[in-house]
Amino acid sequence: MAKATKKKAAAKAVKRLSYKDIQIHYLADGVSAVEKLLNEGRASRAAIRKALDALRQQGAAAATLDDFVKTHIGQGRRGRTAPLVGTDRTYRAQKLATGSPFVRLPLEAIGVKKGGLVTVRFERDRIIVSKT
Repeated sequence: MAKATKKKAAAKAVKRLSYKDIQIHYLADGVSAVEKLLNEGRASRAAIRKALDALRQQGAAAATLDDFVKTHIGQGRRGRTAPLVGTDRTYRAQKLATGSPFVRLPLEAIGVKKGGLVTVRFERDRIIVSKT
């Protein structure tokens, strides 16, 4: 008689979904389906961001997905994630060769988009930036 051998089941590779698949899941089942895909490892952060961009370009309502991306995924690989309201951050002063020191600040936390206006108040030991 032949001896029965037990083989260990090889771990199945998780199939990543495309951004189009993520769009379909979002439009059919909402942001909870996208969150589930992310937690299961079936959707990458980049694919979710790309799905959001594609939905915006198509004019589809994607406000809840936009909020999910801002709070759970962030902006991407470059730089730090956008600060949330009420958090503190420390920034280093930068200086170009011939200019004076300056600070680059992310304004998304106060709801300012490209081309938006802000009011800046300079005090003795601080600078206050407010949405106009």
